[in-house]
Amino acid sequence: MRTSHRLLLGLALGTAVAVIVWFGTGNAEAAITLGVTVLVLVWLGQFILD
Repeated sequence: MRTSHRLLLGLALGTAVAVIVWFGTGNAEAAITLGVTVLVLVWLGQFILD
């Protein structure tokens, strides 16, 4: 998977996690933190999986 595709996948998954956490808990700070964490982990996964 190309870097740009991995970044877009991370962005989509991170956004989905952030929205679910935000609406589920009402905690915007935790939602943003988890969303960015998912984005970074998916993006960094390319170096491990490739």
